[in-house]
Amino acid sequence: AAASYSSQHQRTIAFVNPSAVPRYEHSTSSSQLFAIPGVSSLTPETTSTFLQQHQSSGSSSISTILSPQAIAASASISVTYLSLLLAFDRPRGRLTIPDAANSLVINQSRVPNAGLGLFLSKSYPEGTVLGTYPGVLRPAEQFYSTKCRMYPQAVGYSWRFSDSKYVLDPTDDVGNIDMYCYGGGDTLSNMAFQTILSFMRVGTELTRINEPPIGAGGCNVSARENLEKREVVFTLCRNVVAGEELFLDYGLDYDRSNYAPRPE
Repeated sequence: AAASYSSQHQRTIAFVNPSAVPRYEHSTSSSQLFAIPGVSSLTPETTSTFLQQHQSSGSSSISTILSPQAIAASASISVTYLSLLLAFDRPRGRLTIPDAANSLVINQSRVPNAGLGLFLSKSYPEGTVLGTYPGVLRPAEQFYSTKCRMYPQAVGYSWRFSDSKYVLDPTDDVGNIDMYCYGGGDTLSNMAFQTILSFMRVGTELTRINEPPIGAGGCNVSARENLEKREVVFTLCRNVVAGEELFLDYGLDYDRSNYAPRPE
């Protein structure tokens, strides 16, 4: 059975102080995340090599290049590559709250120094499922040692699972949050998900939920993770009225050094 945990426990390990991210030594400065093992052998570049090899054999190679066998081989490579992208680099997460497009509103948070926050435009009862946390599923060690090394802000939006093996990364290729998570891992993968696979994009509204300020009445959202499905479900833990901002407990280990000082 899949393990699940309370939001208190999850936020303890889900968000990490960027300054505390382990620095691994690497021989490359690239931030690309190669989520697909050995995928370079299946990319369209393989097709280009195939064409170049046949061009050197003379004018008769044109008919060979355009032969049904060559076209079929090229198509097979492309289909295989796209299949691997869908399996490894696709964005996960979904919004399940009724009328999500109108119910969830991103606006300036009422929490000092918190930036943007997430609000409800309608009243919803306790137990309403907002959706699952967005992001591309990435190996945790790879995520922290590559992308986070160059773009530390990506850590604050990622969700690290309790077994510390994987993270959900909703940020773009430079570690920022956009309106949508498109997916991708390297340059070619990013291009595919932002063009022919852009229909798979998922909204990032749930990444805007902040911690409650002092005197705000506590949290109204809880989070439970499922290790088997590698998803995190956000649910209202009490009745919420229209216009209320959504709040979630980040846990004891979250870095709050940038929070506004407590009022005297």
